[in-house]
Amino acid sequence: MKLLMTGGLGFLGSHSIEKYQSEGFDITIIDNLSSNVIQPDDELCKNCDVIIDDILDIPWTSLDGQYDIILHLASPVGPVGVLKHSGEMARYILDDIYWAIEGAKKYDCPLIFISTSEIYGYRDTAEFLKEEDDKLLVGNYAVRNEYSIGKLLAEIVLSNTAKVSDLKYQIIRPFNISGPRQLRDGGFVLPTFVNQALKDEPITVFNTGEQVRAFTYVKDIVDGIYLTSVANNHMNEIWNIGNGDNVSTINYMAEKVKEFTNSNSEISHVDPKTIHGPLFEEAWDKIPNAEKIKSLLGWTPTLGVDEIIESVINFWRK
Repeated sequence: MKLLMTGGLGFLGSHSIEKYQSEGFDITIIDNLSSNVIQPDDELCKNCDVIIDDILDIPWTSLDGQYDIILHLASPVGPVGVLKHSGEMARYILDDIYWAIEGAKKYDCPLIFISTSEIYGYRDTAEFLKEEDDKLLVGNYAVRNEYSIGKLLAEIVLSNTAKVSDLKYQIIRPFNISGPRQLRDGGFVLPTFVNQALKDEPITVFNTGEQVRAFTYVKDIVDGIYLTSVANNHMNEIWNIGNGDNVSTINYMAEKVKEFTNSNSEISHVDPKTIHGPLFEEAWDKIPNAEKIKSLLGWTPTLGVDEIIESVINFWRK
């Protein structure tokens, strides 16, 4: 089996390499090194074919052989990582999905698209969200909304293309991924807190810190992605992947990071716009209902929130 993976040197990609190699796949990676966490010569990539380029600069006619699955991970990511793409985010997402669709048609193989739980948008209070729930995007024209709308439109493009062609796809909506190798550059909360705590710097909690998240271990997310990619009897579906048992506040995260690192850091509540500028917007509260992937594909998350925090601490201590 041969897998083509876009964005394979990124956080989610690096763990996907490990998973698909363990399942016996030959892997081709395309990555433009815009948000990579590993290098092309990393030990993880030693048996992979790595192409360093933007996917839009690679015509499908230049790729030899046959692919059995296309895993499309490439995308700007993170509450801070998306800010520099203001005004261009939607174009990136849509141009890339049309490119990936062309490949899936060429090879008659499933296209696995990594969307985002951000598309669910605003809720008055945190609630468990099912795949079919309404998408309530409200507020100003923030970069974060541009990202969410772009991902949602890519989902719609996939679905509507499949209605008039033989396209096979899966749409994945991951919730609050974290774990080893995630960098703080994109504005991700756990690696930020851990790096601050290990240096005895103030742990910067945005606003009240009562924002609700359900962090999910990266390898659990990847296991779910893999299950959907080989679920030939359940193609052309949308899947939430997230650990609803890990519901916690950001304040809880900060306190546990300080406790587990035995840090002298103070926990400081700050306005994120003073750090990241006026374009920054905090994510709305959301909790995954992942019963669909559990019941149909047998997916089960493995790590609780404290264990995820410890895995991030152990990574950065090394």
